[in-house]
Amino acid sequence: MTHREIFSNLLAGAQPDPVPQWIMSIGGDLARDLMPAKLLYDGYDEYPRDGAYPFTPMGPERLEAEQRFNRHIDRCAFPVGWGANAAFGHCGPGEFNTRVVEREENRFVVAYETGARREVRRRPHFVHTSHLPVESAGDLDRLSLPDPDDPARYAGLTEDVAWAKARGEWTVAWLNGFFSGVHYFLRDYAAFLLDLAAEPDFARATIAVLGEWNLAAARRLCETGVDCIGLCDDLGSEKAMLISPAMYESFIFPWHKRLCDLAHERGVVVHLHSHGAILPIAPRLAEAGFDLLNPLDPDDGMPLTETRKVVGERIVLCGGMDKHFWDWPADEQRTFLETLIATARENAPFILMDSGGVPDSVTREEFDRFLAISREIRGRP
Repeated sequence: MTHREIFSNLLAGAQPDPVPQWIMSIGGDLARDLMPAKLLYDGYDEYPRDGAYPFTPMGPERLEAEQRFNRHIDRCAFPVGWGANAAFGHCGPGEFNTRVVEREENRFVVAYETGARREVRRRPHFVHTSHLPVESAGDLDRLSLPDPDDPARYAGLTEDVAWAKARGEWTVAWLNGFFSGVHYFLRDYAAFLLDLAAEPDFARATIAVLGEWNLAAARRLCETGVDCIGLCDDLGSEKAMLISPAMYESFIFPWHKRLCDLAHERGVVVHLHSHGAILPIAPRLAEAGFDLLNPLDPDDGMPLTETRKVVGERIVLCGGMDKHFWDWPADEQRTFLETLIATARENAPFILMDSGGVPDSVTREEFDRFLAISREIRGRP
């Protein structure tokens, strides 16, 4: 069964056997530790090694390498765009591009197309965003964003999508989030949260600037023939929503629905990544039209059975793995996966997915052992 056939079954409400798997992310440096050298390729990393990724075709050689890489880790989807295979929801022309402006052995800084900067350190893990361009309402008028309708931005993506689809792959392109994208690229996170409560008109205007850009980019992505648009919009913490359900309803839901309507009109499905305890808004996510939802971490109060009850039968549930899974010994991992897959089969359709990517602490021996256990329990030959 090809990956295209697997997703056709999932989206029709049937559970393929073996249960599909989708590893959310493996950082570029970690991938070099975990992957056989022959599987690594130029253009894998979420952040380029130097400069910025181009808006050009990946081409058959890199696409073949991506296919080998994904088959090694049993990734059932095929992200398109430079860097898009590294982490769920990041890279490619539908998200603001990054340029490496500083790099040291354990530290680098990237600048986004919006002017925002992000400092990343690997060990210990550290991320800090600065230089966000929106400090006041007047900054929205002065904001300079790239043209989401520029054909050069999507150069070659149609050909890359066609290459993958012709080989049985199910393609997905990434888009900025409507909530997370604001504090990734435009406005300080704490300030944005205060805006939602105290300056709602300013908050709406900020979201609208990003939202209209996203919808324009989504239209362009749909024109490439991609099967799915995925986005990261983390709306929950470990114990509660980051914003109230009422705020989600007022500020974010209309944009989510517009995106899903736009994609569905063009035969494209939409996959939402949203961490945390988001069960209070899960019915509205279904009403917005999302076709797939992840990561459903049980440690965040997102048990599969209860989630399935509130979202209905249509959405493909992806995830189910505890965020602490990679810290457990092999016997605990096996027991957890056995229970999870049994529960998932009763709450199909389902794709096994980790909660937040493979952490830097995992060794190749541990990762290979996970792959073997997962394949056995999912029923993969």
